[in-house]
Amino acid sequence: MSTAGPSQPDLSIIIEELEDRIQESNPNLGWENSLYPLHYRILSRVRAAISHQIANLPTDPASTQDFRDQVVSILKTIVRVSGREGKTHSRQVVDTHELCFEHYGDTDRFYAAPDVVIKATGGSFELPRESWNPEVDQTVGYRNVTTVITIKMWQSTSSEYSSILLGEIYEMGVHAREIFLTQPNRLFVRVLVITPWQVRIIQYDRAGALYSHLFDYHSDPNILIKLVVGLASAREADLGLDTSILWGTRDGRKTPGIIMTQDRITRLWSFYRMHKVMPFINSSGICDRGTRMWHVSDWEGRALVLKDAWSTEHMGTPEYVYLKKARGVEGVQQLVDYEDRAGQFNGEIRLIRPRATTDDLEAFTNKSFQRVVTVLYGAPIKAFTDELTFLMAMYDAVRAHCNLLKKGVLHCDISTGNILFGEPGKTLRPGYCGILIDLDYAVEYDHAAGPFMSTRAVGTAFYNSIILLRGLYARYKPAHDYIDDLESFYYILVELIFGRFSKTETGDCMNQWESDNAAWAASAKEWFLQRPLNLMDIPDFWSWECRWMMVAMHKFIGQLVMAKKAIVGDMESEWSLEAMAKLHEKRLWHYSIFSRMIWRVIRS
Repeated sequence: MSTAGPSQPDLSIIIEELEDRIQESNPNLGWENSLYPLHYRILSRVRAAISHQIANLPTDPASTQDFRDQVVSILKTIVRVSGREGKTHSRQVVDTHELCFEHYGDTDRFYAAPDVVIKATGGSFELPRESWNPEVDQTVGYRNVTTVITIKMWQSTSSEYSSILLGEIYEMGVHAREIFLTQPNRLFVRVLVITPWQVRIIQYDRAGALYSHLFDYHSDPNILIKLVVGLASAREADLGLDTSILWGTRDGRKTPGIIMTQDRITRLWSFYRMHKVMPFINSSGICDRGTRMWHVSDWEGRALVLKDAWSTEHMGTPEYVYLKKARGVEGVQQLVDYEDRAGQFNGEIRLIRPRATTDDLEAFTNKSFQRVVTVLYGAPIKAFTDELTFLMAMYDAVRAHCNLLKKGVLHCDISTGNILFGEPGKTLRPGYCGILIDLDYAVEYDHAAGPFMSTRAVGTAFYNSIILLRGLYARYKPAHDYIDDLESFYYILVELIFGRFSKTETGDCMNQWESDNAAWAASAKEWFLQRPLNLMDIPDFWSWECRWMMVAMHKFIGQLVMAKKAIVGDMESEWSLEAMAKLHEKRLWHYSIFSRMIWRVIRS
């Protein structure tokens, strides 16, 4: 733990994430001007207060040192004269260029703070966490700001799409990511770039980054005033904060509060109590699904899990639709409540963005917000402590997968993280020892319609089937089917029975299964399945019955995969849909063989 100086943030993750996801707003649509409407009296009063300050800015500064204090003074005047500062200073411009902030989850290092922030108090904000490091400021940080502002020389920014502009977006993206992480009810983040002459706004949301062109605030100060006043708004919705998540406050820090869902038909609200201030899953990406998962309870005290996430149209039907179909299915996650904000402001990215000027680059993918509340289950299956508990959970999960398929739903993302033990504190009866969760990537499955081709690729790499990996870029890739998921179930058994890092030939092979090279991972799995499984390689922890089960299952899955591969070939030419349909007709038999192998060991 060194206090030698601030660390440099790693931009590579932001650069990779924002690749092909950066757009310019259309200046002809006036998006920037319309974001934060302001009464003309307030506008006039503020303009009069800052006009002489703007006029006194240096025309040819040598560095930002020559005008930083003046810009900060202008920003403070705007917030104060507009009334946004308030009697309690709930919104306050703070010069932070000499301060250091911590990044979320990284307590060993500290980083240079942005030049300026608008510090905030209120339910969605709290003081920074206490730090061991004396260099880190304890009064202001990412947890209690509405926005961050960078001050630049005009030569350090660009009005053209260039490496200079991209660098600016990446650098501000680091701050935006930290705000998303520390303010888990954030739907979007807007930041400002200011030079002695111009101002730009950049919006970060789950679809990427949207930037404006540079506005000359000397000739038209109204745009600067509106943006600053808007980003100092007391209305949290204006700042991109989800007002259905409410915390308590004690001594400047959040206390667990409530999260609400609204029924789309009745417009009635349901309330859920948080167990902790922060979600137990807090996605670190900007452009991913933005998943947040909270431990909550309803008013009767039942322990539940609440998940917020953004989904895209290409991902298919929202998860809650499949969870509704799964109601009453043994061994499948049970839905309690949901909210779909598609079509609502702050519920779809397209509704918080203008039409961009770079549509031809296909940089924008619309996303919509969903909230799902489900029953709380136990630990992931990899937390097993004995053979019987593990195999009973696997048996129930495989049966649940089969029963879900009968309901017309294929899971498509079988992994150790998506099989949980049953509800904690309850006596587990057959059918509920293992629970299949997370239908984010599920698809409708109609056996009567027959097999078809697909370009969709989902799932967790380590558990993906050979044909899904081989067909990633193939011309005639078959759609994800139950055989792919059965293969994934087998890989779970292999991983947990052998141990991914065991010092065996199988353990060495498994190390290749999550290679970034899909063809390499597929080859490693193919090599593994084509060889007989050595009974003596299986660790002594497992019973002889379990070891023989693995030998038999290895042979069964290998034959099933080879039968499917014989139909699709290299997937570069058309293959027989009829032959695949005949294979699929045996699906219940395939499930029966797989699950009976596990059941025999359980009975013994």
